[in-house]
Amino acid sequence: MATIVGAIGTSHSPMLLTNPRLWRERAAQDRTNKELHDTSGRHVTFDELSAAVGERYADQLTDEVWEQRYAACVQGMDRLAADLTELRPDVLVVIGDDQEEVFDATNQPSMAVFWGDSWETGTMEGAPPGEFFEAVKTGYAMDAVHKFDGHPQLALDAIRGLVAREFDVASIASTPPGHGFGHAYGFIIQRLLGERTDVPVVPVMLNTYYPPNQPSAKRCYDFGVALGAAIEASPVEARVVLVASGGLSHFVVDEELDRRVLDGIADRDAGSLRTIPDELLNAGSSEIRNWVAVAGAMHDRAVAWSEYAPCYRTAAGTGCGMGFLRWQ
Repeated sequence: MATIVGAIGTSHSPMLLTNPRLWRERAAQDRTNKELHDTSGRHVTFDELSAAVGERYADQLTDEVWEQRYAACVQGMDRLAADLTELRPDVLVVIGDDQEEVFDATNQPSMAVFWGDSWETGTMEGAPPGEFFEAVKTGYAMDAVHKFDGHPQLALDAIRGLVAREFDVASIASTPPGHGFGHAYGFIIQRLLGERTDVPVVPVMLNTYYPPNQPSAKRCYDFGVALGAAIEASPVEARVVLVASGGLSHFVVDEELDRRVLDGIADRDAGSLRTIPDELLNAGSSEIRNWVAVAGAMHDRAVAWSEYAPCYRTAAGTGCGMGFLRWQ
């Protein structure tokens, strides 16, 4: 039988793959970002956001603070990489989201599992110009098309197990021509697996970003419970590690929301996690759904450790809440 030997959660922001001096370039892009929402979930412009918060976050923008935040993030990522080495996974099951890398409006499943022999990354040809994104392409395995192994048998067992547990997931055996998996998956391999790129990875996709069929937090948690049960019912002899990829809050940092997520996981508070309001899970913050799903799968496991670093990059409060966590 397959055994879930542990799980991790990690942010995958491009800020994690760049020198903090480049965060100013990303900050400049925030001013034209049309996907900003305040901490109540209201869609706002950068100017509206800035006017509402004034100078509240100005002291977060010094080189010294940025270096401290970045160092904390590097420590969190290094610790997760060491944990993966210790856990010796035979398979990684990565719960991430698709940002029109594999799917688009012609076909946007709420939940999907890839069961092919291998999968490929896409490229970041449409990324904004500048040094910032040039620095992250390699870390996302999106500087070129890269090929990685899947695990068809475990993935098919997971799909069948989910359907048996009343989750009608989409199944994917290959990607459309010109499409490939995105940074939610490439980041895990490039930054955390290191030289162990031969470990098979099963991509599980939640539609966190795109209306109208985004799953609720409740649905994500219950999906995770079912996914964990389906994996452990598989006859595949494998050590499996689950990964929540993405989040926490962004493009506007919401420390209260991030703490609710991390505390809910640590306390095994299913009620708190399943009732996170949909209106707070917007834009990049929508990736919190991936953490909620893994929390469901690990509902009976304790948290070994977690770290959090709110990384603000403008006085308006834009940036990313960075989270790093390991379940036992």
